[in-house]
Amino acid sequence: MFELIKYSTYLPFFTGRHAMFHDKERTSFDRFDLSWHRHFAQGSVIFLLGLFLSIASVFNQDAVILSARLFSWLPVCGVLILGFGLLECLDGFLSKQQRDFYHNLHVGMLDVVVGVLILFGVNNSPDRLILLIAAFLMVRGSVRISLSYALNLENRASLSICGLISIALGIMLWLQWPISESWFIALCLAIEIAFRGWATLMFSLWLKKQNAEINNVHNV
Repeated sequence: MFELIKYSTYLPFFTGRHAMFHDKERTSFDRFDLSWHRHFAQGSVIFLLGLFLSIASVFNQDAVILSARLFSWLPVCGVLILGFGLLECLDGFLSKQQRDFYHNLHVGMLDVVVGVLILFGVNNSPDRLILLIAAFLMVRGSVRISLSYALNLENRASLSICGLISIALGIMLWLQWPISESWFIALCLAIEIAFRGWATLMFSLWLKKQNAEINNVHNV
């Protein structure tokens, strides 16, 4: 629900710019949620949450969340990622098509597993979470770049930059450079959350354009 990775299910219907305008494709396309307003609202909320956590991680580095000392805002990031994953899984269970069910479930489980590991990891040392979060950032960044071009989104350049930054942050965490403090780990996750919101915003604008083109063709 909250990430471009979900929307790869649209790809079979957009191999050509106007392929969706035929009646057969239109019938298949109707099974998707074309309400761009909902995606725009979701993206806005996620982006603002990520922005808030990014600022908080920098200016309130010693925050104690859920009684976890030395972890800065990492527990909050873990809760959000876990929540995103659960909603993605719910979206899968509500899917009408079997392939959408498995696709959304796989995507959601990635977030759920990472979120749970972060929350349970706050009982140990922050260093033990570095490799997990680094791999998570690199996977998310790579998928964001791939799907922005696969879906031919108008703002794919900005999404690619966001994806590259996520990959770069993952590599920096992997190398523990320039630092490996918990507030920096939280900052990297917060930036990824903000990018996730931005990606959803861009997808909502793409949906708005597709709706307009579909309506124009059917009105001809």
